[in-house]
Amino acid sequence: MKKNYSIRKRLLLYISISVLILSLIIGGLSLISAYDEIEEVYDAQLAHSAKILLMLTEHEVGEHEKYEIELGTERADLIHRYENKLTFRIWKEDHAVAQSHLAESFGEFSAPPGFSTQNFAGEEWRFFVFIDQQTNITIEVAEKLEIRRELIFKIFASFLAPLLLFVPVLFACVWFVVSMALRPILGLSKSINKREETDLEPIDSQALPIEINPLIEAMNNVLERIKEGFMREQQFTDNAAHELRTPLAAMKTQTQVLLKKAAHVPECREGLDNLHQSIDRATHLVEQLLSFARLQSGELAKAEFDFSALCKTVTKDLQPLADKRHVIMHVSVEGGILINGNQHALEVMVKNLLDNAIKFSPEKETVTISLSTQGGKLALCVSDYGKGIADQHKEKVLERFYRVYKGDGQGSGLGLAMVKWVADLHSAVLILSDNEPSGLSVTIEMDIKE
Repeated sequence: MKKNYSIRKRLLLYISISVLILSLIIGGLSLISAYDEIEEVYDAQLAHSAKILLMLTEHEVGEHEKYEIELGTERADLIHRYENKLTFRIWKEDHAVAQSHLAESFGEFSAPPGFSTQNFAGEEWRFFVFIDQQTNITIEVAEKLEIRRELIFKIFASFLAPLLLFVPVLFACVWFVVSMALRPILGLSKSINKREETDLEPIDSQALPIEINPLIEAMNNVLERIKEGFMREQQFTDNAAHELRTPLAAMKTQTQVLLKKAAHVPECREGLDNLHQSIDRATHLVEQLLSFARLQSGELAKAEFDFSALCKTVTKDLQPLADKRHVIMHVSVEGGILINGNQHALEVMVKNLLDNAIKFSPEKETVTISLSTQGGKLALCVSDYGKGIADQHKEKVLERFYRVYKGDGQGSGLGLAMVKWVADLHSAVLILSDNEPSGLSVTIEMDIKE
């Protein structure tokens, strides 16, 4: 399985390594070129020094066969720090005419004509020997290669020092440039993350890098397909619900007529009662499907309203159902709680919670609805004393059409699914917990307008 990676870090790594490698290659080539040039310059200086020595001494040396030039004592105050690394010798035929004090260590050694590199006492010397054919004078000049290597080292150091400073500056510049280049993409991701789950409009590709246009187009195509799929699903649900309501209403009317006619026929009345209850359940399912379809297909605009008043209104609307089932409703609603949300969707949520609690409560038991605030959050809690829901079913009952008690004929499997959908729409937290000593407690927690 491939791991996720950071584009910024990869670009920083690849660009920096590429620039550093190229810099090292260019620096290495420049160093090699500089070394060759230094060799040429120093060799040229050796040759020039040999010719100057010949010009200065050829007259004196040429006057006598065995003429020797006496050199004075070298003055220390005139010695350059590189001067002790240079030396020379002069011959007239095979006779040494003059030499510097460093040349004494060469002894009887004689370098070949031209340029050559020799080793004495662990030190390398660069020699240039010039033989004047007319006067038979031989000029030998030499210098330690240490001079050249020291210069090469200084050139390399002068190249390396800026490079060491260049590396952190390079990383900082690349990081800044990459961050600026990725800023539109980060802005796009934040914009998409802030979208509502129902917002399936195409992503605007203006002011974005053309390199990510294919990705934007692909995402827009996916959004369009999802939008079309939702529309087809909602249209099918809406149409199916509308088509089913009419025949169900007719069936319910006919059943009621038959129940009146079969009032004195017990063996028929039981079957008709079951049929009547089945039609009621089917009608309730169709109504919930239609309500769910309308919720999902609407714009669901949010506005500020009094949530306390809504809860009290829904409680009054469901009081007849509670009376019919002989269930006692206990209402504890804190007044004046204002929230920002879709009033219709939240009304459906509260109505489904109370409707479920009443239907699944035994006769003469109490259903409690409470609404309170604390720390900038509201808590809506609906509790009953019915059978409750086992822990292994608490997550699944939030799915569509999932029913825990399929044999009791109650519920459609849509109520809690609708509650969960509305809660998610308002970024609320839905908590299912056991009520003591039995039953279910459903709590909705969400932020309120301060």
